Amino acid sequence: MKPAALLFGLTLGLLGSGLPAPASALTLQTAKVYTAPGADVTHAAPLPGGRWAVSADNAVMVLDAGLRVQRAWHTLQGPVVALAVSPDGARIAAMTRSRWTVWAADTGERLDSGEAFSSSLGFGADGTLLVMYRGGLLSNALGTDPARFRAIDVGTGWEDFVASPDGQTAVLGNADLVRLVRLEDQQVLAEAELSGDGSGLGATFSPDGQSVVVRTGAEGLLLRAGEDVVELDGGEDMDVRSGSVYFPSEREFVYASFGEGQRYDAQTGEALGDTLALSTFGPVARGKGGPGDSAPFLALGRGVARFDPVKRTEQGRVGLPSGNTWLGAFLSDGRPLAGVDEFVNLGTGQAQKVGALDDLYDYDAQAGAIWTLNGTAVSVYRGGKVSTLATLDEDAGYDTLVASPDGSLAVASGYDGLAVLSARTGKVVKKLTSKALKVEDIHGAALSPDGRSLLVVPHEGHVLRVDLGSGKQTTAFRLPSGDEVLSVQVGAGGTLAAISSDDDSVSSLSLIRPGSATPFKTVALDGRVRQVRFSPDGKLIALLTDASENALQVYDAASGARLAQTGRFNTTTSLLAWAPGGKQLMVGAGLLGQAGSTTIFNVLR
Repeated sequence: MKPAALLFGLTLGLLGSGLPAPASALTLQTAKVYTAPGADVTHAAPLPGGRWAVSADNAVMVLDAGLRVQRAWHTLQGPVVALAVSPDGARIAAMTRSRWTVWAADTGERLDSGEAFSSSLGFGADGTLLVMYRGGLLSNALGTDPARFRAIDVGTGWEDFVASPDGQTAVLGNADLVRLVRLEDQQVLAEAELSGDGSGLGATFSPDGQSVVVRTGAEGLLLRAGEDVVELDGGEDMDVRSGSVYFPSEREFVYASFGEGQRYDAQTGEALGDTLALSTFGPVARGKGGPGDSAPFLALGRGVARFDPVKRTEQGRVGLPSGNTWLGAFLSDGRPLAGVDEFVNLGTGQAQKVGALDDLYDYDAQAGAIWTLNGTAVSVYRGGKVSTLATLDEDAGYDTLVASPDGSLAVASGYDGLAVLSARTGKVVKKLTSKALKVEDIHGAALSPDGRSLLVVPHEGHVLRVDLGSGKQTTAFRLPSGDEVLSVQVGAGGTLAAISSDDDSVSSLSLIRPGSATPFKTVALDGRVRQVRFSPDGKLIALLTDASENALQVYDAASGARLAQTGRFNTTTSLLAWAPGGKQLMVGAGLLGQAGSTTIFNVLR
C-alpha cells in the first residue's frame, strides 16, 4: 500500500526552542543501499522461450520461464509507463514520463534513448521503434544517425497509440476518434467516433491479430478490419489504467479488474454470463503460443504469478526487488527500518510489528516511537510494545498524523478538525474543529515540544499558532501574496522552516526566527519537495525533492546556506528520516543505475 498522504509528503513536526549555532560544512557519504521486495509490476510482454519482459517500478527485467530474474536494467528514473517487445523478441523498449530507452534483449546493450513526448511506444514489423511526436507517429531505426526518425503518414492530432504484437497494425486515438491502421501502407481498417469523455487508450489484440478490444475509459469497442465497430456491453465502465483484457481463446476475451472478470464473445462483443471471481487483483497478460498451443498467462501486481485462465487462479507469486520504500524510521538504538508496505529491519530482513498497516493513512516516527493512523485507529510503537489508542470518529476526515519530538504525543488532522493524543494515557486530550479555528479547512497540524500549542496550516491564509489552553491564535508564518504552504517544521532552535509554492508552482524554503512571522531567508528550490526534516539537534534541515539531480539537500538552519546536495534516485519517495544523533539520513529510494530500495547516507560534519 502506498497511501496518498505518504506520497504527498505533508508531514509536519516540532523539535524544541533556542536558536542553533551555525552548522559547519558537511559531507553526505553513501553508507549502504538496501534492497527490499515489493515492486509494482504494471506492464509485461512475452519473449521467446517462455520468457517475459516486465516493468518493476522504475526497472525493466527479463524473467525466465520459471519467473526468475535473468537480466535487469535500473537506469530509468521514475516508474515505467509503457513497455514493448519487438516482434522477433530481440529488442525491449520502455518509457518513463521523461525518456524512452531500447535494449538488446539477449546482450543487454542499450541501443538508443530519447526524450518522451507521449506515454506510448511500440515496434513495427521490421523491429523499428514506434514513438509519438507532436501528434504524429514516427518510426525510429535506432542508432546514432540523426536521420533515423521517419514519419509514418497516419495523420496528426493523435494523443496515444498501441501497436499490435506483430507490428503490422496500430490503434491510434484522441479525444474524438479511434482508428485501426495497417502500418505498411497506412490503410484505415476501422474507426469509430468517441464521446470525448475518455481518460486514455487501452488496446488488446486477439491472438490471430484480426480484431482488437479498445478501451478509452468512456467506451469499450471491438474493431475488426472491414467490419462495423461493435460497442461492448458495459464498455463505459472499463478502466484503462486499473483494468486489463486477455483472450483465453480465439472465441472470447475477459475484462479483468480488481479481482473480478467479465467474459465477452469475441465476435459479437456481448457479455457472457455473470461476473467472475479472479484470484488476482492486477492486470493479466497473455504469452506467446503456437496454433493449438495453450499460451502461458501472467498475473501482474505486487510481483508476478502464473495465471490459469480456465480456473481463473494464480499460482506461485514471485516478488521482485522494489525501486523504493514508503515506510521507514530509525529506532532509538539506531536500527533502520524500511519497507514498501511494512517496517522491515534492514539488518535482519525481518518485519517489525509496529501496529496495523492494512488501511494506513499516515505515520510518523520520533525518538524511537512510531505512530500510525490506520483508518480511524491510532497506534504507537514504543519500547518494543504496540499500543492501540483511542479510535477517532470519521467527522474530521483524519488523514495526517504527526508526533511530538519525544514521541509521547501526536496530532491527527483532517480537513474538518484535529485531535491531540497521548501515548501515556491512550486518550484524546484535545479536539478542535476547523469551524472553531475559523478556517475553511485544515491541511496539516503539528505539536510544539511542550505540547501546549499547535501549528495549523489552513487551506488559505497564514500558518497559525494556536495555544491549546487559551485558544489564542497568532500568525506563525506570513505568506507572500498568492503562495501556498505545503509543509512546515520547527527545529530545536525554534527556527521555523516552511515549504511553499507560488502561482507558477515554484517551491521555496523559508526560514523564520522565533518571535518573527516573516522569513530571514528564502531559498528557491528545484523540483517539488517530497519531505522536509530537521536534524535532532535542530542545526540542519534535510530536503528531499523529485529533482532528477541532487534530490537530497541539506541546509544550515541558522543561515539558510546549502551545505551539501547529492542523489540521483531510481524514483520519487517521501521517506526521509534522521537517525538519533543526526549522523545518518535515510532516503526511501535506491540510487539510479543499481538495484536498491533504500539508501542511507553518513552525515559527516
